[in-house]
Amino acid sequence: MNTQSYSYAAIQKGSLSFSFASKLFEGSIRNRVVRLYAWCRYVDDQIDNEQTSFEKRMQLLQVLAKQSFDPLVSADIPPAIRAFRELRAETYIPIEHPVDLLKGMSMDLCQQRYYSLSDLEIYCYRVAGVVGLMMSHLMDVEDPSAYQHAIDLGLAMQLTNISRDVVEDARMGRIYLPEMWLENAGLALDPKVLLQTENHKVIVPMVQMLLSRAEALYRSGDQGLKFLPFRCALAVAIAREVYSAIGHEVIKRGEEAWNSRTWIPLHRKLLLGVKGVAKVLATIPFRFKQRTLHGR
Repeated sequence: MNTQSYSYAAIQKGSLSFSFASKLFEGSIRNRVVRLYAWCRYVDDQIDNEQTSFEKRMQLLQVLAKQSFDPLVSADIPPAIRAFRELRAETYIPIEHPVDLLKGMSMDLCQQRYYSLSDLEIYCYRVAGVVGLMMSHLMDVEDPSAYQHAIDLGLAMQLTNISRDVVEDARMGRIYLPEMWLENAGLALDPKVLLQTENHKVIVPMVQMLLSRAEALYRSGDQGLKFLPFRCALAVAIAREVYSAIGHEVIKRGEEAWNSRTWIPLHRKLLLGVKGVAKVLATIPFRFKQRTLHGR
């Protein structure tokens, strides 16, 4: 299987929501995006493999970094790594962005805790904000004004993931809810505490605070749509609406949000897609003005 076929199979298997939205990218940009997704997913899956000891996973992280960035390493490279190396050869991606992503994954591996929301957002920047920056480069966005909006959208999506997966993460020994909040609620800093259903009513207000912050960041992400190529903006806007809806569904389900995985059915995704399209259409006056200013 060539790297492109592998990458498309990876996104179809790994994220139905993102796969749904990515179909709107123009062909060459979609090819870039799915290769970036395949690399991110592969590295994350390798690091999350609980069947492998901590020491071996730390060693594996170093191997993955070397395979990804060292051109002298050419033997036994997995297709996801080859896809990423091809991508970096074709497009400009500042190396600090994927390096930051690997740093974020090492934070997961070490089961790092986060005392405050600000501390948590450093982690979110590394595992998701930099993905927004890399996506901007893949979409040939050159206006620096767009980059903070891309970061904020990545942070919003990651906070949504954290809110949805509180129990699932706790099973892996991970706590992302700020320690300050847990302490104030009288909960021990122990993943087992988050697994106890009687504590879920105490967790609900914390998740609501995370999702309130996410909504502010989503609004910032909306402000960045006007800087993206039109079809790219459509794909990003739809993905944003679906992710945000996941957060709304978590709040709606309350204490039952972690009894089963929260997801959005296809018919709702289609309706959310219409909402995303409307937001992009609202950027047309800005786009027209920019084209006029630049004589295009």
